[in-house]
Amino acid sequence: MSPTRLFFTGNPGEKVTQTVTLHNSSDKDYVFNLNYKDWVREDDGNKIYSDAGTSKISNAASLSTLENTVTVPAKSTKEIVVTMQIPTNASKSDVTNSMLFFTQLPQQADKANVQNGIGIITLFEVGLHVFYTPPGNNVKSLDITNIAEVSNPGVPERKVAISIHNDGNTINDATVEFELTNTDSGKEIKLPAVSVSMLPQTNQVVQFTLPENISGNFLGVAIVKMAGSNDLRVGEKNFKF
Repeated sequence: MSPTRLFFTGNPGEKVTQTVTLHNSSDKDYVFNLNYKDWVREDDGNKIYSDAGTSKISNAASLSTLENTVTVPAKSTKEIVVTMQIPTNASKSDVTNSMLFFTQLPQQADKANVQNGIGIITLFEVGLHVFYTPPGNNVKSLDITNIAEVSNPGVPERKVAISIHNDGNTINDATVEFELTNTDSGKEIKLPAVSVSMLPQTNQVVQFTLPENISGNFLGVAIVKMAGSNDLRVGEKNFKF
């Protein structure tokens, strides 16, 4: 699927469209049912899905496609036009979201194989993030609200958690980095960066697993780099492991 996210904007009452392309490189035709869900992201980054229209910031009711079922023939591509009819009473400040799912439907040959005791049916489902941002929302800002060591009873891994708040008014993609410097030896430890995507006024906690047997006095530095901008946030904290 390309792209995997659609970002709509426009004025209340306006109709806007975007095109999504499904690529099928296999030797088999695929048929997909199109359906919508709402979702929110918990502080740990996991998504929680719910029925379309149940979220306070759902835009599922504003979305439509020409077909509810699409077929993508073998070795071909299929374009799907997604239309958003922005409500006339749409908020001039709230970002809304939903997910458009493409759920594969089993074909007759698949069902026959199962009935004959040959294998199982493996189905695909891909999700397309759909966002609406009012035209006036253009403030990108993230804030590091806390840096702390976390540990769970019975779990040997030690972690450091970076708490982030999106205090802007638009969706913000960013990369979170964390590095440790031994204040006695000067040795540096750089941990793999983590990518985040946050809706306005939401929080997320990014955890970094520390090396085994880490010991000593360290300065921890968290760096949040916002996509499409030279702006970044830096936070520091001293640790003794």
